[in-house]
Amino acid sequence: MAPYSILLLSLLFLSLSPTLLIADSAYSGDEETVHLHFYIHFIENQTEVVVAKSDIRVPGSFYNFGSIVVVDNPLTEGINITSKPVGKVQGLFSVMDSLTVVWSANIVFTTGQYNGSSLAILGPDDITKAVREVSIVGGSGYFRRAQGHILLKTVSVDFDTGDAEAEVDVYVDTWRSK
Repeated sequence: MAPYSILLLSLLFLSLSPTLLIADSAYSGDEETVHLHFYIHFIENQTEVVVAKSDIRVPGSFYNFGSIVVVDNPLTEGINITSKPVGKVQGLFSVMDSLTVVWSANIVFTTGQYNGSSLAILGPDDITKAVREVSIVGGSGYFRRAQGHILLKTVSVDFDTGDAEAEVDVYVDTWRSK
């Protein structure tokens, strides 16, 4: 019985191999690293809303441990909220300890060369650090099959309102199809 199982598995693998090679060869074109620079604006109770929270307070934070915050934060070319729009960060983050949040969101481009494209970001963001790194785990449109990282630097925080701005540097590898 075992030789038949090996034979069947071998035939299955061989039947799938050409499909896998064809699918992969469609994206074996040029790799390109794209660097983007913009600012994200966090506006409490306007572009981010707490949708779930616990009673466990995180010292020095606007949020409780386990809070889930839905965001629709604007991205602009300059530090001023009135500067030229680039897109939005849409998704959510959850609050951990020591002012660490975990992102699960998309950077959605609404203007310019990448209009209609997006980057998927996922991972921890320890906001106590001067420079933080969050992974890019995918994308759409121009950024299909993307991978890379973003670097975040807090520029300003208003501790009375919870509003903040951060500088964002995106380093993303893309593959252009043939």
